Amino acid sequence: MSKVKIKDVAKVAGVSTATVSHVINKTRYVSDETTDRVLHAMKQLNYRPNHAARSLRSSKTNTIGFIIPVHKEDTSKTFFMSIAEGLEETLRKRGYHVIISNSKEDFEHEIEQVQLLNHQITDGIILATTCHDFDELKDYLEEDHPLVLIDRIPNGYDGDSVTIDSYRGTVEAIQYLKESGYRRIGFAGADLSISTAKERLQGFRDILQPEADLEDRIFISRPTYEDGYQIASKLIEQGLDAVFSANNVLTTGIMHYLVEHDISIPEDIAVITFDNTEWTQIISPSVTVVEQPAYQMGVEAANIILERIESPDNEPIQTVLKPTLIKRKST
Repeated sequence: MSKVKIKDVAKVAGVSTATVSHVINKTRYVSDETTDRVLHAMKQLNYRPNHAARSLRSSKTNTIGFIIPVHKEDTSKTFFMSIAEGLEETLRKRGYHVIISNSKEDFEHEIEQVQLLNHQITDGIILATTCHDFDELKDYLEEDHPLVLIDRIPNGYDGDSVTIDSYRGTVEAIQYLKESGYRRIGFAGADLSISTAKERLQGFRDILQPEADLEDRIFISRPTYEDGYQIASKLIEQGLDAVFSANNVLTTGIMHYLVEHDISIPEDIAVITFDNTEWTQIISPSVTVVEQPAYQMGVEAANIILERIESPDNEPIQTVLKPTLIKRKST
């Protein structure tokens, strides 16, 4: 049986979690009738406030934890480090420090990091989670410890977050390819359990939906260079004239295959990918990208978690940033 939490008491009593908190801590006037309902729900659920933990929380650390999910070979390092830069610069101005930890895209590691960066170590956590459903994670989170999710949003999460509009970025990229005269456009993607990957695939399907063989032009694999290389051969076999790669690591394999086999870009096949990493700018031809405002993402996440620390009972803030299509020689 899972531990009873303050939100369970609030649900039974028919009030907000903030009201339950005020009844427990006597921090604001609550009517006798409402107080009685809350106390009755606490008794019914056998809920006991952890006053020791609350006392510890009153001691600020002026430190924020930032957990990223990066593999050793993952090109998304640049993306998350840009987020960290925006995060650190914004928090430093307010007297906060940042501890960066890496789950390495492993949920068990993520749980360890979340528990390590608890209220005694940090005043809040900013997390790019590896979990698919928030229920998998929430029992490991401390109830009153501020949390902001970035980039990926698991099913069932409705708290503070900062994301990129991956759907819109994909639609604009495909629209640009269509306007440029490309007609047989393929999709390369990976790990559809991640919210951003699902949004990108949905955008691709929605804008090209009437086309009969659309599903045959969708290639989903592991997010590796090797799988990207294999996908490229299938793109050529099917006679596609453009590919939208939703994963930057896959794109490295796709580009290597095309260059190695003397396939002209963009004359034989055009390429667009997500993320404006350095290699996309210096390779020949340079690659058209959907750029994500990673630095701004860090700034927004910092501002949200600071507001949550100062005003814990406010409504959740869910910020969605717009990506930018940068046109280069691969299209």
